[in-house]
Amino acid sequence: MNSSNVLARNARKYPQAEAIVSMGKRTTYSELNKLVNQLADALIEKGVFPGDKVILFMPNVLEFVISYFAVQRIGAIVVPINAKFTLKEVKFVMNHADAKAIIIHERLFANVANLTVGDIKIKTGEAIHDWDSFEHLISNGDSTEIECFLKEDHLSTIFYTSSTTGNPKGVLFTYRHILTVAHLMAAEMDIKPESRLLLMMPLSHSTPLHLFLMVAFVVGGTSVLTPTFTPNSLIDTVVNEKTTHFFGPHIAYLLTASHPRIAQVDLSSMQWWLYGGASHIEWGETVKSVFASSEKVDIEAFKTFLSSQLTRFKIPTLYEQVAALPHNATEKISIYQKTQQQ
Repeated sequence: MNSSNVLARNARKYPQAEAIVSMGKRTTYSELNKLVNQLADALIEKGVFPGDKVILFMPNVLEFVISYFAVQRIGAIVVPINAKFTLKEVKFVMNHADAKAIIIHERLFANVANLTVGDIKIKTGEAIHDWDSFEHLISNGDSTEIECFLKEDHLSTIFYTSSTTGNPKGVLFTYRHILTVAHLMAAEMDIKPESRLLLMMPLSHSTPLHLFLMVAFVVGGTSVLTPTFTPNSLIDTVVNEKTTHFFGPHIAYLLTASHPRIAQVDLSSMQWWLYGGASHIEWGETVKSVFASSEKVDIEAFKTFLSSQLTRFKIPTLYEQVAALPHNATEKISIYQKTQQQ
């Protein structure tokens, strides 16, 4: 089994179910699978073959998801990189990974317009100079189903860390790594076909990509994408899309808890709120240790937000304790489960 096969299965099993909601556009599993086949065919025509590395330089958008699965469908290796990387960092990763191609979103094009490395360069929007148009390639691609025969032990993805001690470092993931974590997450977080996962954190990080996006695909759920995070966008998306699961760092919760609208909105569709961080002995210490470094934090307001709006809470459970997880597959994930209201 591989990620491409999971999508193809969902296109047969849940053809009309929403796979992706992104920037106002809704894409079913059937539609997504067709787009993936078209891009995969176009990439083959451009000269991307099994084992080649393809850089994805994009925010959380539909085009990222199409590219992710299209690259894997032809047996190539996905290399998602941070949307905040500089031209120098992009060049380093291109050379270090020996990447054959790069696919970027037009909103990031100005950062890499002068990129001189890479045999195949693709951008969303209009073609320019030696950059092909993403949309043009898809429109000319054949939608005939391309079957991926990769096994679980084949290499799927290479992540590059945002290193603070030197150049970014590559971390390898096989399909076994990714699908093992995804199945564990689905079981522990009660993620089902009717679940709607909100992805606001960068898909260039293993947690949003492997523990959220891929989990949604494993169960046939819906992924709701936003290119960036703001407290307003979090509140609006939960309210409008009735999302059920969200992952974010501590600061995302802090900023949202402090937002003046938080007391007036209905976030009751949410079933699980997760954050990345270390474990803590009990609830009070969690708040103190995470947020004591900021003098502007209203701890009581934050507690009120968590107790009234976060519908599930329990002491953190750490996935690193699960022996089946591969080394460096994910940061620690804290899980909150519902408490009984007194």
